[in-house]
Amino acid sequence: MRPARYPAPPPRSSVPCRTVPQRDRALLLRLGLDLDNPVHAELFVEGVRAADDAIADQVRWERERLR
Repeated sequence: MRPARYPAPPPRSSVPCRTVPQRDRALLLRLGLDLDNPVHAELFVEGVRAADDAIADQVRWERERLR
């Protein structure tokens, strides 16, 4: 009997991609961004992280100014 094979863990970039609803995936695909393609998924994740960083910077800036 052969040993059971377990799939490799997903790359770090695909984890946020799995949380994208199917309807949004279809829209992104129509726009030319296929989240099943590793290159496209990495681009998507980089964009999400950049947006998160920009939001965090804005929140910090507002907290400093509104003290």
